[in-house]
Amino acid sequence: MIETDLPITVAAQSADILGEVPLWCERTQRLWWVDVRRPALQSFDPATGRHTAQRLHPDLITGSIALREEGGFLLATPGGLFVFDPATGEAARRIADPLQGAAGMRLNDGKCDRRGRFWVGSMHDTRREPLGTLYRVEPDGRCTAMLDGFVLPNAICFSPDDRTMYFADTHNQVIWAFDYDIAAGALSNRRVFKDWTHQKGRPDGATVDAQGYVWNCMVASGQLVRLAPDGRVDRVIQLPVTNPTCPAFGGEGLATLYITSHSQRFTPQEQAAEPLAGALLALDVGVRGLPEPRFGAAPAGR
Repeated sequence: MIETDLPITVAAQSADILGEVPLWCERTQRLWWVDVRRPALQSFDPATGRHTAQRLHPDLITGSIALREEGGFLLATPGGLFVFDPATGEAARRIADPLQGAAGMRLNDGKCDRRGRFWVGSMHDTRREPLGTLYRVEPDGRCTAMLDGFVLPNAICFSPDDRTMYFADTHNQVIWAFDYDIAAGALSNRRVFKDWTHQKGRPDGATVDAQGYVWNCMVASGQLVRLAPDGRVDRVIQLPVTNPTCPAFGGEGLATLYITSHSQRFTPQEQAAEPLAGALLALDVGVRGLPEPRFGAAPAGR
């Protein structure tokens, strides 16, 4: 059954063209995210309700971000991976360039594992062809191409026990699961986790809750789906936007689920009919999330 009566609030009327990759930072007590079509790093403070947007250099159009153990963020851009700390105001510094200037290519969705590595997928920005690669990025900037042949990489996230990694190709409407060796940063046993090819919606960003269930935003259908570890659909929540893009747990106790959205390619008439398109939404889904891993961190015992 599709849930349609769950209270949903507007955390920030950010009017994003392509809002993406929200992350909760326990140090700043803010939610951070980007608009892939505008060079800015955005934040929302639930204690004050304040929404801020810090402009970045025009070359730093960002597909995804990660928190850094040393402070600030890792930015995944067409020109490579940059470290940037909004608190210092220093210029962003490039640490790796996996794309090497390949025409039309950019970095898209990315997430850190709990050993401080960053996993990020590449794609062509306009051609929907299988030109994308999944990269593993070490804290020292070394990049390894792990898999290729993807059109629109998304939904990178990890199970609470670090034994499973999830990854999707939005264009082909499939989410895969992999056995994950966190000590080696190695993938094996690729398998279909959820096949959405029979649905209108397409799998975009995802996160995993403390119970090990995957929350996935479905663009085009406006749905938020909770998937059990075996791929079974556990819940479907209808959202007030057609194109939700990525979920993240944040706030006190990681009990609030935040969702970015997009208004990309909307006509003025469509935008008027859907005023929340591009907003940051928030809702209580009754479960808690997991702390966001940081780039460069390697917790003891892992």
